[in-house]
Amino acid sequence: MKILYFSSTGNCLHIAKELSGENFAIPKLISENKFSFKDDVIGIVFPIYGLCIPPYIEEFLQNIEVKCNYLFAIATYGFFPGSVCTELSKMTLKNGRKFDYINKLKMAENCITFADMKNQKGDSKSQQKQIKKIINEIKSRIHFKQKDSLFHKIMTAHHKKNFEYPTGIGILNQISINSNCTGCGLCARICPTGNITITSRKPSFAQNCISCGGCIQNCPNTAIHHRKEKSTARYRNPYIKTEELILRN
Repeated sequence: MKILYFSSTGNCLHIAKELSGENFAIPKLISENKFSFKDDVIGIVFPIYGLCIPPYIEEFLQNIEVKCNYLFAIATYGFFPGSVCTELSKMTLKNGRKFDYINKLKMAENCITFADMKNQKGDSKSQQKQIKKIINEIKSRIHFKQKDSLFHKIMTAHHKKNFEYPTGIGILNQISINSNCTGCGLCARICPTGNITITSRKPSFAQNCISCGGCIQNCPNTAIHHRKEKSTARYRNPYIKTEELILRN
């Protein structure tokens, strides 16, 4: 089983590890120009951003070719999933393949502009129960596509039209760096698009931001801030170490 995942705070990486397959970080695959995959079972695990499939992930899915007997997708969310399952069910991969199994999974909310991170727990009993259920369904190769209500569809369409952050400037005009920064470079090594470089011992941002917030959440000195953050608390999935999220040397 091959699992292609994207994770900035560890939620999706935790799910990928629980599935006990061969795990591949989507940003690394993109940087290495790898878009063709073959296995008996292939899965995609990614977070929902603002009720939508992140444009970064949507573009990746539209450019991959997969040859497998069973293809699944798991989309994680914190508060409201929108109609991402419907969006996935409509999607056809580059070689004409469609998903056999699509489901969503509620995890800790990791959007710092929406929730206070000190209140987020990544290990509730209900969450673990749902993870086990989804894993068992995938191992049993159940064909299933989660349905979305009309309300969910309307909300996703509204958000996509008015609030979605495309790849580019992203959230960069809302980020600041304070004197706690030591120039350690962890943010640059975690950034999925390689959008951060360390210049004069400070992060310097280009214009290839996908608004994942990985640099903010993983800074060891809480030096990077969003102007609308609810508090200075930060979140990482309790089962995942920071080193596991590093994408480059």
